[in-house]
Amino acid sequence: MKNFRTLQLILIALLLLVVVPKSFAQGRFGKDSAECVNNLNFYRDFYRQDDMINAKGFWMLAFKVCPPTVTPNLYIHGKKILRTNIDRETDIAKKMALVDTLILLNETRSQYYPKYRQTAKEDKVNDMMIFWGDKPEKAKQIFEEVKSYTEEFGANSDVSVLVNGMIKAGEAFERNELSAEDVMSAYSLFNGALEERKKAGIDPDIEEKEKVLQNAFVQSGIASCENLIKVFTPRFEQNKQDTTTLETIASLLIANECTDTELFSEIASQLYKLKPSSDNAYYLYRLYSQKGDSDKAFEYLKEAANIATGTNKGIYLYEMATIHYKNHAYGAAAAAARQVGEYNSSYAGKADMLLGNIWAGASCGGNEIQRRAKFWVATDYMVKAKSKDSSLASEADKNIARYRSYFPSTADAFMFDLTDGKSYTISCGGMTATTTVRTNK
Repeated sequence: MKNFRTLQLILIALLLLVVVPKSFAQGRFGKDSAECVNNLNFYRDFYRQDDMINAKGFWMLAFKVCPPTVTPNLYIHGKKILRTNIDRETDIAKKMALVDTLILLNETRSQYYPKYRQTAKEDKVNDMMIFWGDKPEKAKQIFEEVKSYTEEFGANSDVSVLVNGMIKAGEAFERNELSAEDVMSAYSLFNGALEERKKAGIDPDIEEKEKVLQNAFVQSGIASCENLIKVFTPRFEQNKQDTTTLETIASLLIANECTDTELFSEIASQLYKLKPSSDNAYYLYRLYSQKGDSDKAFEYLKEAANIATGTNKGIYLYEMATIHYKNHAYGAAAAAARQVGEYNSSYAGKADMLLGNIWAGASCGGNEIQRRAKFWVATDYMVKAKSKDSSLASEADKNIARYRSYFPSTADAFMFDLTDGKSYTISCGGMTATTTVRTNK
């Protein structure tokens, strides 16, 4: 039946060659008006039947012989016809030829239909990403397309297109097809478009989108401290009162270990002046730690922990506990460490391991049992640590084996009326814990 239908359409086309009016000669359907009309009619007939396979050949001829402005449906229908055939085509050369035609379709539509120019340009980049995204040799071409698109549409640019352009800039840089300056210039262009959106207040999620673009920039391979300073120093100078921009730059500098730079120092100080938040206090902690001013650094860390809420509070408390531990302030270290898990469960295992080390390092006086009981407590915390975080198991087991060697002998424990499994409470260095008696046989 389908073959008969095809034959029928061909016969109709032959008749149309005879009856197409001469008025079409140089009009809407161009100088090859008869062929244009015939192919339009044939592909549309198959298109209405959802037969994209047989529609393809006639559409290709229509796209070739008809004037670009013959009808917007030529492009709308063409996208579906081409994408369907691309998905079904198994011959690589033929598939790529169809992809080239799809790219050309988008470009032609953008040129002749100004109303849909931006949509066509976005479709072009998206199709490039879909069909060329895994081809390194196409990275620069995609990047150049996005660059041109952004220069034209600015604040109206689609964020996903900008991110793809940033990714491809990084890939072209890896192939030595773009310089570091090219990539940094691209970031400035793309991010500038987002900043225009922010100023215009047209995008409620703009800050998240900026972070996505910044991550793509960082992953491009050029995010050295030198390059970051070159890119972000002008932004800092232009946005000294914009806490969101300053926080973003600070986080990028921290992520790339650029906290010993003058730019980070200026941003951290400015941020704290504008907005004395926990994050900004933490930036100053990092800054003064880098400078070797441990006392001032700790004051800012303590303030960050006091102000913070949620998971960050747990992280700051853990850092405080670690510093106290290194300074042998075991009571203060334990007090901070015990709060960590309450705010950040992912740090709970680390906090228990730290508590175990704190107890093992504490200096406990008294009789033989009182001096050794701290290792029972330390072992308890190591068991908790590995139960909460399996990645700590190996280190915890090593510590447990070491602590066990300090357990009192059964005979020594017996002298104090203690046996294995009996409850025991110990106070030491400002800390108190209840544990279980364990002995070495």
